[in-house]
Amino acid sequence: MNKYFIPKVSLGLALVGLLLLTAIPRANAQFTQNRDTIRIDQSGYSAEMRKDYGVFAVKCGECHSLDKSLKPSLPAAQWTTIVKQMQAMASSHISDKDTQNILDFLNYDESRRKAQLKPLTAVPSNGLTAGRELFSSLGCEACHSIAGKGGDVGPALTEVGAKLSRDQLTEVIKKGKPNTAMPALPPDTSGQQVDQLVDFLATQK
Repeated sequence: MNKYFIPKVSLGLALVGLLLLTAIPRANAQFTQNRDTIRIDQSGYSAEMRKDYGVFAVKCGECHSLDKSLKPSLPAAQWTTIVKQMQAMASSHISDKDTQNILDFLNYDESRRKAQLKPLTAVPSNGLTAGRELFSSLGCEACHSIAGKGGDVGPALTEVGAKLSRDQLTEVIKKGKPNTAMPALPPDTSGQQVDQLVDFLATQK
């Protein structure tokens, strides 16, 4: 046997191991970056709600940073649409019971923690400012980024105004996109709010 064979094999295995170790952090980076920036104080939760939060943290945290999942403030109907779309994905492994646990926590969080963070009086706004505020309050920035700020689940919208016409923007905003995580707007969204959102996105060029 060649006396150099064994050392060469050992060196090769060592290099393979090193490559695997360096690849794992890169593969997981998109799922661990900025995770849990928002801290949830469970001290006042009931045992049932702590269980619901645990299901949310485990199931949603597999693919999304919990920070981004907790930032949007959405009506119950929209949370239901989003969670059910996530459940429908083959890789989600979210059961009907898990879905209900997640929704129970998200709606509880809306009525408690997020309600306390909202200002007592709304500041009137007009024009593009109103559209920007809608973009944020509807949770759009949890999935879409503008100028590098926002989520990365959906496409970046930095140049969306140059890519889509106002009619196309209105269509996508009102109806959502089938077979994706993007839901339609809540049914109580007014025509004026749709126009304000379109006005804002149309300026992104």
